[in-house]
Formats: sequence, C-alpha cells, structure tokens
Amino acid sequence: MSRLLNDVRVSHFAGDDRANITMIAALAIVPILCVAGIAIDVQMAVTQKAKVQAVIDSAVIAGSKAMQAGQTRQEISALVTNYVDSLIDRQGKGLSCDDPALVFEDGTQNIEASIQCSQLTTLTQLLNRDKLDFSVTSGTTYGIGNVDVAFIFDVSGSMNSNSRLDNLQASAKVAFDELLPDDRELDGTVRIALTTYNANVNAGEFFDDVTRKVTRGADAPSGSDSAQSRYNAYRNRVLIDQSTGKRFFYYENASCDSSCNYSSNWTITPKRRWFETDIGENTCVSERVGINAFTDAAGGTGATNAMIAGNPLWNWGTNNYNKRNGSNEIEYGGANSSYGAFNVSPTLCENSSPLPLTEDKAVLKSYVDNLHAGGGTAGHLGIAWGWYLISPTWNALWPTPSHPWPWDEPDTAKAIILMTDGEFNQTHPSVPENSIELAMEFCDAMKQEPYNVQIYTVGFQVPSNVATTPGGKSILDYCATSAGHAFEPSNGEELTDAYREIAQSISDLRLTH
Repeated sequence: MSRLLNDVRVSHFAGDDRANITMIAALAIVPILCVAGIAIDVQMAVTQKAKVQAVIDSAVIAGSKAMQAGQTRQEISALVTNYVDSLIDRQGKGLSCDDPALVFEDGTQNIEASIQCSQLTTLTQLLNRDKLDFSVTSGTTYGIGNVDVAFIFDVSGSMNSNSRLDNLQASAKVAFDELLPDDRELDGTVRIALTTYNANVNAGEFFDDVTRKVTRGADAPSGSDSAQSRYNAYRNRVLIDQSTGKRFFYYENASCDSSCNYSSNWTITPKRRWFETDIGENTCVSERVGINAFTDAAGGTGATNAMIAGNPLWNWGTNNYNKRNGSNEIEYGGANSSYGAFNVSPTLCENSSPLPLTEDKAVLKSYVDNLHAGGGTAGHLGIAWGWYLISPTWNALWPTPSHPWPWDEPDTAKAIILMTDGEFNQTHPSVPENSIELAMEFCDAMKQEPYNVQIYTVGFQVPSNVATTPGGKSILDYCATSAGHAFEPSNGEELTDAYREIAQSISDLRLTH
C-alpha cells in the first residue's frame, strides 16, 4: 500500500514539473516575440528613413532651383511641402510625416529643411509602442565646391537625323565652358567625365578589367566538353584559344556534297572563328548580371562584377537553312551583319570609350568632336557607366587624377546628365528585363544614401509615344531627381539652353546634411 502511495506522489510531482515547464515556455514566447518584432520594426523604420531622406533631398533642391528662378519664400515653402507630401503618400506601409519645416538663411540662397515622421509598428505593439519616430534633415547651399559630373551621350543611329549629333556636339561644349570657364583656376575641384552608349558601351582600354576571360584548348567532338556545351557555358565571356592565344567565338560551318539542295543534305560542323581585322578587336560590353548588377561595386573579372563581353551569338537550335546562311556570312561576308543563325548585334558599339574625370577642356571638346552614331539604344548601360565614372569604388580602374571624390566628401556635388533622342529599346539577349526596367533600377539606386546623385535628363526631340514605361510614365521624368531636372528641348537652340542651365545649376548647387 505504501508503495502505491509513493508512486502516486511521484506521478503527481512529475505532472507538476511538466506544467511548470509549459508555463515557463509560454511566458518566454512573449519576450522572444517582442525582440523579433523590435528588430523587424526597426529595420522597416530605417528603410523608410532612407526613402524620406531621398524625398527631402529632392524637395530642397527643387526649392533652391525655384529660389534661383526668383520665387518668394512663401511660394518655395508651398512647393517643397506639396512635393514632400505627394511623395510621402506614395510610400505607404504605415509611414506618416508632418509638413517639412524650412529655414531660410538671411543674406544667402541657402535652405535647410527638417521633417518629423512616424512608422507604425507590428509586433512592437506588444510593448505598447505603436510607432517609431524619426527625423530627417537636409539643406542646400550655393557656391563652387567639389563637383564630379558625368555626361552620358546617346549615339544611337537616330542621332544622325535632323542634325541631332551636330547640335549635341555644339551644346555639350557650351556646358563645358560653363563648368570650366577659361578664367577659372584649374584646381581639380570641378571635373567632367564622358561616356556614350548605343546598343552597347565600348569599354575601350578598360575592357580587360571588366570582363572575364577563359582559356580553352581543343573541343571534344561530343559530350560535356563539346563546342556547343562550351558555347553555352562561356558565351558571355572572352574566349582565348590555348594554342594560338587568339580571341575567338563559336559558330557552325555548313558544307555539302553535290547532292545537297538549298536546305538539306548539309554537314554542320562546330568551328572557331578568330577575332581578326574583318570583325575587329571588339571591346563592346553589355550588362553586368548577378548581385552587383545595380550597384557601383568595382568592375572586375569576378563572377559578380564582370560585364557581358560583346561576343557574336550563334543559334545552335535553329534549322540547317539558317545555319547555312549564318556560316556563309561568317565565311564570306566578313561577319559584320546578322544572318540566319548568326547574330552580330552584341558586338556593335561606337568607337567612343569612357573618358574618366578630367578638367582638361581641350580633351573634352576633342572627345565630342569625334563622336559617331549608329545602332540601337540601351539607355540603362549609359546610366550605369555614368555612375561608375563618378564612383570612388572604381578608383582601381581610373587614373589617379580621375579618382572621384568620396561619397561623403563635404561640399561635394555628384551629378550625371543623361541625354537621349529615343526609346530605351535594347538589351543583351540573355537579359530578361527590358532597358526601361533596368534604367529604373539604376536610377532608384543612385538616388539613395550614400550616393544622392543628382540626375539630369535631356530628351532631345524624343517622340512622346516612345519615351514611356509600361505604366505610362516617362523614363526620363522617372530618373530625373525632380521635375526641374528634366529637360525636353525640341531644337538645337533649346538643347544649348538646357545644357547651359544644367551646368549652371551643377556649378552652384550643393546638397548638405
């Protein structure tokens, strides 16, 4: 009997222990949820603060341009408030902000702005904290400081029409004279970089530094080391033949005996074609893909930093008729055009390669004097290279005098000026997004901290029906830092005025925090 009572007591106490453990676990869930909720809510607040910073920066710049145009303080205050309110409303996700408070410095054209915001919380509400508060400040000041600016020129084929290229060349020189007047001391504080784009960008002397090379010996007749498998694995890289040291691309040669007709009985054999004088030592590049695609991470030959090399493309899956035409173009046509299975478009770029930052006006003017136009319009590539030219993370590629100022350098302005005359309509065949979508991603990234790049856009005689995103908003309006940063000249005189106004704005305006 006593043993039975003892067993009952043990069982009872064991049950008590299990109940206690359950209670302790239940009580522990609350603080765990609180900690996780705080982390999530704080991260959301940090993200929203960065977006508000970009908004208030753009707003004070718009206000400063309005002051420069002669508007009153009351008008500027209304402009900035409306600008901020409209963009804050778009953010959503529980963000709310007071109207911005503006301070005008007497005797100057300086503006300071601050704004108080709140971000609604989720799990942090368990701690009776339903919102997280933060503040953001920004300001503008006038006067020449450090200026890094990149001009981005569209040199697609349509620039040959209506004297567009001639007008661009003349107008760009006016901007150079505004930024680098003859009576100004050349002290390295104001520098200009230039780049062009059409279907691709000509990387020029920087080609080897931004593309990946692979050296390969003879191809196996079949299997994993066949010509086709190597093409599939390396078609975006620079291929070097091990025995000759020559750069090459893959294609298929079509031959036949006396019994063949126009489309049948052809023998198709994988071959290598060397990069020789008839197709040029191509230095065209296309997109950078991977995790660094929309960053200013330094260009390089690594897997996440390399750009797509401008190799001709071959369609291995097409019919013999197309392969015959493609191989005839390569064998007899000089490989300068696309026929059948052969696509030469990724190799097409103009001879103007990026010019790193310089204050040598003669070099700048000589560059634009030698511009030529042809091909499609991959505007996102021009935007990317404009960013690279003013980014300090690219210092390893640029000559020392051309090293951009650090992003956090005091009294420093960073700007790009994007010019186009048409629709962003070209990407590399291996890239799923279109040029407009890619451009939007670049522009979004550059406007954020720590970059705060001022983006000016110049749509020169752009038809209204081709300059739009799928949502109907102009890509040039989208990319411009503010409405005052977007220009739409319709003739050469207006283009000159636009470049002059942009240059004056860049010379005078600096953003401060």
